[in-house]
Amino acid sequence: MRPGRPYQLLSWGAATAVGVALLVWWVALYRLHATSVLTPIDRRLIVSKDIVELVGFGALGIAIAGVIARAWRRSAPILVRETLDASAAVGRQASVKALGAAAKEIALSGGMGECEDLQQWASHQLVMWGFAGLFVTTSLDAILNPAAAPLPLLHPVRLLGNATGIAFMVGLTLALARRALLFQVRASSRLGDWTFLLSLWGTGATGFLVQWFADAGASRATAWVYVTHLVFIALILAAAPWTKFIHAAWRPTWVLYRALTTERPQ
Repeated sequence: MRPGRPYQLLSWGAATAVGVALLVWWVALYRLHATSVLTPIDRRLIVSKDIVELVGFGALGIAIAGVIARAWRRSAPILVRETLDASAAVGRQASVKALGAAAKEIALSGGMGECEDLQQWASHQLVMWGFAGLFVTTSLDAILNPAAAPLPLLHPVRLLGNATGIAFMVGLTLALARRALLFQVRASSRLGDWTFLLSLWGTGATGFLVQWFADAGASRATAWVYVTHLVFIALILAAAPWTKFIHAAWRPTWVLYRALTTERPQ
């Protein structure tokens, strides 16, 4: 399929359908709690908090080590030297100005300002900010709820997690629809591209399903989906250096490097 009205309708339609479905799911879960007396499933009884933290931090350590090793082996020495040379060439004031502009670009777009079309830009923004929101949610939960007890449905941390989770899923759906529908994008896609996007989508989907089953009191379904969700997270983090997840580190670095190397004294 080529870019045109059918493509626009199908890509945006798929993303909108996922967003609406997840929002309806949330309202239905709220109404279920409003009309029934339910006891949420405590996920600590399925997998202990210590094991979750051990697996999570272990996978994160592998990801960080892999990203550093891959970046250093391929380009970091050259990047560091050229950045220092560029900073010395333009002077301190120009360097500070360039870095300020780069920081603003990173904060506003994550360095994704060179996308090929609106769908790619929108999917990047939704996934990036959705993921950032989920990270903040996890951090707040660890700080405000150190025992990892089930939080009320309308707790601010849960509301933040679900709002940003919906944005995350909508962005991933838009990215998958674009890759599946546009011939030139599909032709250049590799198996790793599909695997990465589908793994992220599966992580988000199982996260929402865990909430539904846990709050509905379905213990067996909660156990199976929760374990699947944790496996998705561990695999995605551990495989990060060899997938497009590395863009999260590479793009902001490139924006800073470009800001310095393109700034020249007048």
